[in-house]
Amino acid sequence: MSSLKMVKQEESRKGPWTEQEDVQLGFYVNLFGDRRWDFIAKVSGLKRTGKSCRLRWVNYMHPGLKRGKLSPQEERLVLQLHAKWGNRSAY
Repeated sequence: MSSLKMVKQEESRKGPWTEQEDVQLGFYVNLFGDRRWDFIAKVSGLKRTGKSCRLRWVNYMHPGLKRGKLSPQEERLVLQLHAKWGNRSAY
C-alpha cells in the first residue's frame, strides 16, 4: 500500500499554479460547483490534489473574494461582532 501512495504522490503536481491551470480549474468549478474537490481534481486532469484545488479556489480565484483594506463600515462590524462573540467560530 505504501508503494501505491508513493506512485500517487509522484503523479501529483506541486509548486506554483499556471494561468492555464487556473483557467482549467475555473471551468470545472463552474461546471460541477465548488464541492467534491477530489472529483474535480481527478476529472480536470490537473494532476493536483483535491485539497490543492480547493485552497487555490478559496484563497485566490473565488469570484466573491475581496482583497485589500477593509472599509470603515466593515472594520466597525468586525469589532462589534468580536465584542459580542469573541474569538468563537461560527460553526
